[in-house]
Amino acid sequence: MKLKIKDSFSAYNGLPKEIYLLFTARIITSIGSFVLPLLTLILSQKLGMSETETGNFAALLILSQGPCLLLGGKLIDAIGQKKMLVFCQTLGALFYFMCGFIKDHTTLLVFIMIAADLFVAASPAYQTMVARLTVPDNRKASYSLLYLGINIGMAVSPLIGGLLFEKHLPLLFILDAVTTLLSTGLIALYIRLPKESRGEDADPATPAKTGRDAFSIVVLKNTPVLLFFLLFLFVFDFTYIQWSFMLPLQFHELYGSNGARFYSFISIVNPVICTVFTPLLTKLTAKYHPLAVVTGGGICYFASYVLFAFAKIIPVFLIAGTLYTFGEILIVINLGAFIAEHSPDAYLGRMNAVRLFLQGTASALGPLVMGRVLPFSGYRFSWLLVAAVALAGSVGMYFLNKEDSKVQALANEDGGDGFTEQIQ
Repeated sequence: MKLKIKDSFSAYNGLPKEIYLLFTARIITSIGSFVLPLLTLILSQKLGMSETETGNFAALLILSQGPCLLLGGKLIDAIGQKKMLVFCQTLGALFYFMCGFIKDHTTLLVFIMIAADLFVAASPAYQTMVARLTVPDNRKASYSLLYLGINIGMAVSPLIGGLLFEKHLPLLFILDAVTTLLSTGLIALYIRLPKESRGEDADPATPAKTGRDAFSIVVLKNTPVLLFFLLFLFVFDFTYIQWSFMLPLQFHELYGSNGARFYSFISIVNPVICTVFTPLLTKLTAKYHPLAVVTGGGICYFASYVLFAFAKIIPVFLIAGTLYTFGEILIVINLGAFIAEHSPDAYLGRMNAVRLFLQGTASALGPLVMGRVLPFSGYRFSWLLVAAVALAGSVGMYFLNKEDSKVQALANEDGGDGFTEQIQ
């Protein structure tokens, strides 16, 4: 077993040193990610807001983040990933730090929203920086390593946050700010982006393949494989959010007052499996086309949702949760590499921002739609409906993979660039 674990981590050998620094930065940031995961409890239990008020603030926060995300993607391409990330995360951390000393609730809510919007504006920078620091041969492993770092940190963060929440709420804001500043400082001091590569060091007078003055939607229209890829990911995201929406409600119906405890137990499966199996699945799928692996991830989603539909006992839920997490890993470790390979150089930040925007939209629509289906149809039909949606996304990815493989094969035969062929 030790040998197998060691072999699985060999997928991360020989990566650029900057990727290991980004990996460390992601661990630090995720360990200190206290405020947003506990925001609902902070609003309701500490600030005394009603369920309606809490929901209204959460909705307002989501609405504010959409434009910030798209603007952030544009600024990342305009002024550079590193500059944008350092500026936004430093300023956001300072707002969180001030939250640790603010007593006025209105001011506190405003500062929380400003900080969250700054963080989300910078979020596409990580994906874009990885693309700049890697080549196709090591790109999937690099994205996988950053994903692993996030899960390592998030496995620790709830434990610390839970201990501090009751009696040391200001310290949550301060520690969140300090860890963010530490990780940002690491990036600012030690990450060096290649000057001849994407975005920030390129000559602003040099047009992108699709035209630097084009809108993102024009880029997607001229790159159909990327457009359909993002749309099928949207389908997966619609189903993915049901883990945190339908599943806890189902546990409450099955187990009553013990539902929350059992759901918390099942939820631990996700970060643990992500941490343990991400290196292994990265190693096993390294030679496969990203779309083929993402298709496999969708099939894992489909199988897990079918099991959720019929599950009555914890072991079945554990098996379903494991399949669900395998699907998440397979999709996440491949989507960044695919977007990087199929995006115009000057638009990579915006394409990653569009991806995150669509993800947020799907995550908002998922509970909205299924919240109306569930009362009339019950959990079995609802999960089977979600499974059918995931299967449709998988079928779409399968045919997209076949089409993209044909384009790449023709491009290789002609000695050309398949990407250029698509956007002309």
